[in-house]
Amino acid sequence: MAKTSGEVPPHILVFVPGYMGSKLRDRNTKEVVWIDFSGVPLLPWKWGPWLERLFEMMAYPNEDLEPAGVMDQVIFVPPWAKQEHYNRLYEALRGMGYKLDERQFFGGDGDPGGADESKLNCYAFPYDWRQDNRESARRLARAVERWRSYHPGAEVWIIAHSNGGLVARWYTEKEGGKEFVTRLFLMGSPWDGTPKAMHLAFGGFDTLFRRSFNLFGIAERTRRLVRTFPSIYQLIPFQNPFLVNLDNERVDPFGHGTWLDDEGQRGYLEEGRRFNEELGSSLTPHTVCFFGRRQMTPTSGRVRLAANNAWEHIEWTDSEEGDGTIPARSADNPEAEERIPYPVNHGNIYVDEDVLEKLKFELIDRHRRGAGEVRAVAVSQNLTVVFEPDRDTYSPGESVGMWATLHTNDSPPQPVTNASITVQPAWYEPLPGSSSGRPAADPAGARLKAVAGEAGRYEGDFTAPDAEGYYHLRATVRVKGKLPVRLEELIAIEPPVDITPPAGDGVTTPGA
Repeated sequence: MAKTSGEVPPHILVFVPGYMGSKLRDRNTKEVVWIDFSGVPLLPWKWGPWLERLFEMMAYPNEDLEPAGVMDQVIFVPPWAKQEHYNRLYEALRGMGYKLDERQFFGGDGDPGGADESKLNCYAFPYDWRQDNRESARRLARAVERWRSYHPGAEVWIIAHSNGGLVARWYTEKEGGKEFVTRLFLMGSPWDGTPKAMHLAFGGFDTLFRRSFNLFGIAERTRRLVRTFPSIYQLIPFQNPFLVNLDNERVDPFGHGTWLDDEGQRGYLEEGRRFNEELGSSLTPHTVCFFGRRQMTPTSGRVRLAANNAWEHIEWTDSEEGDGTIPARSADNPEAEERIPYPVNHGNIYVDEDVLEKLKFELIDRHRRGAGEVRAVAVSQNLTVVFEPDRDTYSPGESVGMWATLHTNDSPPQPVTNASITVQPAWYEPLPGSSSGRPAADPAGARLKAVAGEAGRYEGDFTAPDAEGYYHLRATVRVKGKLPVRLEELIAIEPPVDITPPAGDGVTTPGA
């Protein structure tokens, strides 16, 4: 199809999800293992066997698992991320006019196939995010080759979130994709890893889906689990010296691997170093880089070493220069043609209204309005805003504390003392293993007030509702003469539970 003035160039759009963002299922039974919350038992004393099987099935390698669509449920796994499902991106792309097959996006055995020249065509590439990203990239190459056969002559454009950007970039730079891929949209994707990968590999998860699961030794069991994943080592920063010891001397995580358990893991670590060294920040396609700022993000750590050089503990230091998971210095790829910061976190960058508006302009409007048109992007409003709840999980009736800091982007930054900040909590989804549905009404909103003696800091709280579930905290920041800034956080409301089985139930509660 020849391109004419005012037309979108013939292309196929490919979406590559991020870490933990693809479902994995048993290829024999077709049961979704990662992750189908409908399978979580409603009786708390039966959670132990369910978790035991999850860890057993998820340990890598397990050839019985295969990709089965992109995630359509919340992934609540601090400290890594509190991640929105991808349905909202799916709906946004469909609203732009793309043809998407829901089975292929969110699970099923069909590939949409065929060519529909009357529509824009979009494909999803779910993959086994545990495996070496090079293997995922090779499988992406085979998938794109198949999709291109349905649309002869079409360009390939890729949207990639988080670790999906590493897969997409290895494909374009190392597996021949640069011959076909002309545009790449990176969303919160690191080119030099993230200290949070080290955080997970060293200490495991703080929470896996819900706080009550911590009664089953989640931190230690997830630490052992993620160390079996080749990909986690490819997310550890290579260029950035982010670790020091108590004497402020650099500690190299890729050194002798004394913090790991065995030679197999040390082999994965060395492959992670090679992967990052070979890929670097290279970009061949025209790339637009979306990344988050103003979220407290671990950016450095201090390692306490034992006498035998074993790692005892890492004390992490946070900075607002990131999206809560990926530091801005790593997500802001220096090779990209356009690099745009947004006040978003890692788990919702792909559903943010401003990000989607800019994406629509790049995908559709730029071509239909004329290639020479430039769209102004309202990003920072000359403000740096940080918004955080004081915890991730609360019990009903507890005080949910929140804080925000506001400063100008001047040099030096100046505190903003005349802001109005409102927060509206809204129920979002049930917790895994919960029979509770949406409550009749959302909790009352709260207003953050300026803190005396701390210019630019605002605090407030509201009482956690009785209804358990995941809740959005939607903050709106208004400063006279500026456009409103909107930020969003995710928390869990969860009552204490008793995992002790009743007498005669026959269920044994496992220890940690």
